[in-house]
Amino acid sequence: MHYLFVVFIGAFLLFQVQPLIAKLILPYFGGGAAVWTACMLFFQAFLLAGYGYSHALAKVRSIKLQVILHIALLVISVFTLPIGLSETVLPKLNVQSPLLNILYQLMFSVGLPYFILSSTGPLVQNWYASNHQGKPPYFLYSWSNVASLIALLSFPFVFEPKLAASTQLILWSVLYGVYCVAFIVVALTTYRGKTLNAIETTQGVAGVTIDSGIAQVDRDTHDLTLTNAISWVVLSSLGVIFLVATTNAITQNVAPIPFLWILPLCLYLLSFIICFHSDRWYIRWYWLILLILSSIIAIFLYFIGSQFDLITQVTLYSFVLLAACMVCHGELSKTKPAPRYLTHFYLLIALGGFLGSLFVAFIATNIFQQFLEFPLAFISLLLLLSVVYWREKLSIKYVLTMSVSVVVCVSLFTALLSRYQQNDIFQQRNFYGILTVKDVDVAGKVERRLVDGTTSHGTQYLDESLQQIPLSYYRKDTGGAIAIELMQKTKQTGINVGFVGLGAGALAAYGEKEDHFSFFELNPAVIDAAQRYFTFLAHSKAQIEVIKGDARISIAKNRAQLVNKPFDVLVLDAFSGDSIPQHLLTVEAFSMYQQVVSKQGIIAVHISNSHLNLLPLMKGLADHTQMALVYFHTAGKRAESHDTDWVWLTHNNNLIDNPIVKLQSTRVKLSSTEQVVWTDDHSHLMSLLK
Repeated sequence: MHYLFVVFIGAFLLFQVQPLIAKLILPYFGGGAAVWTACMLFFQAFLLAGYGYSHALAKVRSIKLQVILHIALLVISVFTLPIGLSETVLPKLNVQSPLLNILYQLMFSVGLPYFILSSTGPLVQNWYASNHQGKPPYFLYSWSNVASLIALLSFPFVFEPKLAASTQLILWSVLYGVYCVAFIVVALTTYRGKTLNAIETTQGVAGVTIDSGIAQVDRDTHDLTLTNAISWVVLSSLGVIFLVATTNAITQNVAPIPFLWILPLCLYLLSFIICFHSDRWYIRWYWLILLILSSIIAIFLYFIGSQFDLITQVTLYSFVLLAACMVCHGELSKTKPAPRYLTHFYLLIALGGFLGSLFVAFIATNIFQQFLEFPLAFISLLLLLSVVYWREKLSIKYVLTMSVSVVVCVSLFTALLSRYQQNDIFQQRNFYGILTVKDVDVAGKVERRLVDGTTSHGTQYLDESLQQIPLSYYRKDTGGAIAIELMQKTKQTGINVGFVGLGAGALAAYGEKEDHFSFFELNPAVIDAAQRYFTFLAHSKAQIEVIKGDARISIAKNRAQLVNKPFDVLVLDAFSGDSIPQHLLTVEAFSMYQQVVSKQGIIAVHISNSHLNLLPLMKGLADHTQMALVYFHTAGKRAESHDTDWVWLTHNNNLIDNPIVKLQSTRVKLSSTEQVVWTDDHSHLMSLLK
């Protein structure tokens, strides 16, 4: 029972800390979905390191020395508690290399405890196999996955909505202390129950002696061969590619809600639980049919997934991910080795997981301009299975079915790809997402659009006589445009405006002589696209300044200067796709905005969103900061234009009473119970889902 307890609590802590620490890191890197991808790379790397350590420790011939070494490591790790972001690392962060900086921060924040937790499964199972004659240890692996599942599901539904992040960090640290004590008990029990001399009957490949009872179990499993080893690595790698690529696909246009990180990971773990609990649960022909169907659905999702509502998207992506992971892990389970190769097996699985995560985080980002790893992973799995089944000389129907499926999926993907990219003139993918510039003919006029993910972030006519007419969310009579124009009329001299988010630079078209417009933009690709493919910035009458970096951090650094020369209008429009950087919409953030905006100024927030209703949050922040809220809902006047939502937060009663504002604004009907307030320490985005 004590073996099971340690494996269970270790797996719980291992997966509980993942969304917790990732959410803490989000604000320092723009709040984008790629933060989770970077965190996944770290988690997979340290999982591999933990498995490698377990494998190396298993080679130590003395059980006593194994126990002493691991207990010493446990004791050292306790001195790193409580976990949390390293204050010595944060000032050194550089947004120019966000991926490396995230890995650096995670290593100093949770590195050693996470490393030890990663080693728990294979190490405890190896000790269990050495101490229990004839009993395979794989049931402990299944229970560890159950604990992981509980940890993940409890985070968005129990811990995140109920507890502040600081409280969660303390609670996790206390539980880690309990885990360390329990592990020491297991280690001492193992040493007392089985010494090296007592288990020298059969020597295991990993260096740990295996008794004759385990040798009996070996006959029902597979040997460690080069073919099997490569198969384990490739299947494990594909499983993680499916996991990370699907998460990227779901969250590219939705705010990085921990639940949308956790759901794919839960399905990934569920497939492990099902496949490793019993060989009878993976029925090959059934899951292969679902895989073929999922591959076709996945290809269509890649091109048109954003056209579905959030629930439909999540359902379809979940279905295709589960089918793919079931096949990967089902085939993995069918070839799992004898207990004597247990640490080898887990080490190779971890290696595959790390390589898969590395491929998405580093390689795919640099060789693909789109999230091509998502559809290509399905095609690759079908192709791999065709080769494996042919080599294993399975029924010809399996080989033919997989081969035909590959041809169909490749043909479908190629045809759709050429159609959907025909209007693209520029594409760039980096840590912050995928940026595309498209030329589209609309009612006989060619428009150039800047698209982040699948969401337009600025549109401009190519006709030179019409180029300075802002379109889409920034057209005349929308909240952002009204704020700038009314402030220009109010002041005798030029106005000072700050813009959090650049997009195509459309709002620069409202600039007048003597105005000063400062654009804060985190994504260097957006700056490049706005300056190269759009003319809003170059042709603006205002003095334009583009500041690279996260707006909140940049404003904080220049607070003293901005207090002396405050903004008359501060525009918040820092969306990536339809996702929002939560750290820009907290009480602490708005308190800082108030310090750098003039007393009669306006904080104008663009809240148009396909999946989130941000109005309750804006109302809550307005009441908390004792500012008046004005809401502008502007309906699209043509089929191609968007409905647009803006809010103002201001103390300027004269502007609020302005006839134009009264005419264009929309009354807000929200009770106090419907309002939401976020702080840096606590925010729960699921409460804003439409």
